[in-house]
Amino acid sequence: MRESMLSKAIILIVLMITAWLVMSPVSAFDLRSGDNIVISEPVDDDLMASAGSMIVNAPVKSITWAGGTLIINEPVEKNLIAIGGTIQVNAPVGTDLIAIGGDIEINGDVNGKVVVCGGSVTMSGDAENIVVNSGTVILGKNTVISKDAIISASSYTTQATILGNLTIEDGGRQDIGPHLKTVVEMIEVFITITMVLCFFGFLILGIVFVKICPAFHEALVKTGKDKTLLSFVAGIAGLVIGFILFVILMITIIGIPFAFLLLFLMLIGLMLANILTGALAGEWIQKIAKKKIGLIWGFVIGFVIINVLFLIPFLGFIFWIVSVFLGFGMLVLTCYDTYSKTGL
Repeated sequence: MRESMLSKAIILIVLMITAWLVMSPVSAFDLRSGDNIVISEPVDDDLMASAGSMIVNAPVKSITWAGGTLIINEPVEKNLIAIGGTIQVNAPVGTDLIAIGGDIEINGDVNGKVVVCGGSVTMSGDAENIVVNSGTVILGKNTVISKDAIISASSYTTQATILGNLTIEDGGRQDIGPHLKTVVEMIEVFITITMVLCFFGFLILGIVFVKICPAFHEALVKTGKDKTLLSFVAGIAGLVIGFILFVILMITIIGIPFAFLLLFLMLIGLMLANILTGALAGEWIQKIAKKKIGLIWGFVIGFVIINVLFLIPFLGFIFWIVSVFLGFGMLVLTCYDTYSKTGL
């Protein structure tokens, strides 16, 4: 059976992000957010940004982007990773370009791989390899792909020079009507974009958490290392007991505010669970590799790797459940230990 090109593209995207993070030298992040961002001065760090729109009018080392509209008019030295409604690249990219969006237009040369998934994809620049999953794909006549090209689309036009193998997979569905097919494709793209946006959102949240609370972060990781099994059990027990207390508090009028406060705290814990498990995984990886790369990079690598595990069919859901319970338990035990030391 033919595998879903969408699934392959997502897995490839995350694997390439992991490889990029592992192979890149340790450097600082330039974090930016807002409604409209304009980059008018060179950025020597890895730029991570989220906004309604961003226009890049100066050279940047690398870009990780999530938002509405992204327009790049100046070279990107290394990688470009982007999720958005409209993505337009009018300048060269030094290594790989990875993008998910509604309309993607690539007018500059890419020295490495191009992996894109979108509603429509147009490319007029050169690249080493290209993997495309889209409703409409157009490869211009001036485009040269030095190795292989894999295209999955409902409609495609390729006038490019492809020096390696060209694989065309029909992205259309013959067993449903054209209108329903369009709806299904839109739902698939929406779900994919939502998942990737959540990935980058939690990644940025984790980086901010490590940056502003390094001592608490280290305490959480230490709890996970020293009490791994106990943390997993505490995670299950904490969620079960918390839900029971929530139901009990909801019975009485006086207890309702406390019930919602408890629910709020539990939701925060669940939101942080995979972030904490990612930090623990990063610590384990550093221990196995016998190489210290710092709190932030350790978290980033660990977080990306556990998200790769989540993509494994069937087993991915099990990994996700274990990650949630373990991370929630790490938070419960660390908060309990901190409370116990206060002597209150």
